[in-house]
Amino acid sequence: MNEERPRILVIVGTVRRGRTGRAIADWYLSQARSLEPQVDYELLDVADLDLPIFDEPTPPLYRQYSALQERLAEPVARADGFVLVSGEYNRSIPGSLKNFLDYLYPEWNRKPAALVTYGGPGGGLRAAEHLVQVMGNLGVCVVRDQVSLPRVWELVGPEGVKVPDATAIAAQLAELRWWILALRRARQGAGV
Repeated sequence: MNEERPRILVIVGTVRRGRTGRAIADWYLSQARSLEPQVDYELLDVADLDLPIFDEPTPPLYRQYSALQERLAEPVARADGFVLVSGEYNRSIPGSLKNFLDYLYPEWNRKPAALVTYGGPGGGLRAAEHLVQVMGNLGVCVVRDQVSLPRVWELVGPEGVKVPDATAIAAQLAELRWWILALRRARQGAGV
């Protein structure tokens, strides 16, 4: 059995100017590194990718990737699990996050993901509902424990993110780590 440290890719899905997604991801990573130090974390900010709207000629399911898709696939393939940080835009996820997710397929399969959403009074829960559906179609198991930040404008400021405690993050990471280890064993047993 592979005993290497679990690798979690934290994905920031928003790209608009003035966004809070990156501040939330940085805060989450800081908390995660202190709560689960036996895990390796990598940050992928969709805003840094400058992705065109997905228009590849072959569906990603067939893995006939362009050079751009190969580059995008590397960090996703390396990861054992994911944390998706998403705002809620018009009762769903940002188009930038959906666009990124659409570029790849097999690299997502048989891995777990945790969701961190933010927004108005609902804390991005409608975005989370849509992410569960999208990730399920990509063969990703979304863990039950979610981190939801309501009224985000009250939590994020020039001094960073002000959230009273990290209890939700601790529970989420414990569940994500369990699924990472279980699915890693299963993938290795299946030769995947």
